Amino acid sequence: MSILAATVIGRSITPANLDLNSATDKIRTQLRFVQSQAMKRTDAVWGIQSNSGTKQYWMFRATSTGTEEVRIPGGDYGATGTHISFDSLGADLNNFTIVFDWLGRPFNGQTAGVPNNPVVAADNPKVTVTKGETRPISITPETGLIQ
Repeated sequence: MSILAATVIGRSITPANLDLNSATDKIRTQLRFVQSQAMKRTDAVWGIQSNSGTKQYWMFRATSTGTEEVRIPGGDYGATGTHISFDSLGADLNNFTIVFDWLGRPFNGQTAGVPNNPVVAADNPKVTVTKGETRPISITPETGLIQ
């Protein structure tokens, strides 16, 4: 019986599924990091943005004086720059912008360091990670819980 179970399980998990799960977990972790920065540093709102056209995503901090792109710790960057390519992630992302305020609440954007357009339930899944299949990432309005 255990040999049969090992054979069935071994054939149902493919490298593509492992890559997709890994990429989804990585994006969730990076979203949580951005949220934690916003909660620790009340001088700015922090966010993460993805552009499916250029196949890149990046973290930023925004104040009333401007927006600055910041490297995400553990990000797979090239020699220079602040953008992470979808190729290095191992999956594709949808277009999105997520900003967190000092309470960790999620917003769909910001203007001059002021968050606007709060995330609502209808916005979810806010992020989708795709590699053959699609994995959704939802962000709970008001609390910012990332699932």
